[in-house]
Amino acid sequence: MGLLITCLLLHTVMVQLIPWPWWVPDLTLVGLVLAVGRSPRQWLIYSAIAGLWTVLWAVRFHAPLLAGYLAVGWTVQALGRRWDAADPKVQMGLVGWAAALITVGSLWLHDLWSVPVVGLAGAHVAMTCAALPPVRRLAGRRQVVG
Repeated sequence: MGLLITCLLLHTVMVQLIPWPWWVPDLTLVGLVLAVGRSPRQWLIYSAIAGLWTVLWAVRFHAPLLAGYLAVGWTVQALGRRWDAADPKVQMGLVGWAAALITVGSLWLHDLWSVPVVGLAGAHVAMTCAALPPVRRLAGRRQVVG
């Protein structure tokens, strides 16, 4: 739970400090995938926390955002039954899929389809995937220390 809360807080701070949301990796999503991968039975609690936290600072589309994070949590726990959701390669695939889902859903809701915006969305998904290894290292240190 601590890793998820850390990711939520760090994501919120980064959104406030970095003026362009495209350049902020979705650390909430990364934290959710890692948390559910470690404790799949708690997927609903983790997904609800991530979704509700996002709804608190989101301006619009609260219900679809919450539904998106619930869908991600459910999918991670369901796929975790077939594959090892703690495996770094599986987690990277899950983060990439989930980031693409949330980002494309956001573009669709905002009706922002253009070549430059799709390029920025791709960069956002890539940055979210690139955030996974450092967050995994942070999680590993926290487990050893805590």
